[in-house]
Amino acid sequence: MSERAVVTGRTRDLVILIDRLLLGLARHWLLVVNTLLGLYVGLAVLAPALMAIGFTGLGRAIYLFFAFQCHQLPQRSYYLFSQAGGIQTYSLDRVLAWGANPGNLRAFVGNPEIGFKVAIAHRLTAIHTALFVGGLLWGAVGRRLPRLSPLGFLLLLLPMALDGGSHVVSEITRLGFRESNAWAVWLTGGLFPSSFYVGTTVGTLNWLLRTVTGSLFGLATVWFAFPYLAEGFGDLRHQLEPKLRRAGVIR
Repeated sequence: MSERAVVTGRTRDLVILIDRLLLGLARHWLLVVNTLLGLYVGLAVLAPALMAIGFTGLGRAIYLFFAFQCHQLPQRSYYLFSQAGGIQTYSLDRVLAWGANPGNLRAFVGNPEIGFKVAIAHRLTAIHTALFVGGLLWGAVGRRLPRLSPLGFLLLLLPMALDGGSHVVSEITRLGFRESNAWAVWLTGGLFPSSFYVGTTVGTLNWLLRTVTGSLFGLATVWFAFPYLAEGFGDLRHQLEPKLRRAGVIR
């Protein structure tokens, strides 16, 4: 009798509501996840758009939100809505000349002439764009792909770990080997112009490595994780649908 009382009245209605919400998520999890991934990237781009049209309070609120997830260094960020148009990147010397505080570089967001920076830096932009694009691709063809093994996943993460880790070591030790990239000059025999090996602007080695390894990380994460999500939400759906049919909630 007490057990029947638990699933009657308002308690029953609440349980059914929760089950229906969970079933909706189980049925449409891919749409939900891809929407959230798209909104994340879109929000990072919305910050410079808001700054450009004068809604600076909202724009800075978005920068603050992403500040907990990204260093937001201006010399490692994309700039949008500049007078020159298109996507711009700038060197550290240039952003310092435009008034960036060397003691608080992340506070520099740009201006109407040079544009305003995206709220996440090059690497995170690559990662989250790849997550979003990878999610869309997985929805189209992913179920036909073989599963990525844990070892394969780790191997695909290794390039970003090496790239990011070497930057950390270079900065902490003050050796600066990721600033000059003399190792890359030696490795390639100086094949490329000297401007390719230094700096962080579009077209430089550091930008290229951040973009490639970040994109690889994002795509590998989707390839590895989404089959498990599909399996888990599929199991949840198979549990909830018979239960809600017996309750007369769905057909």
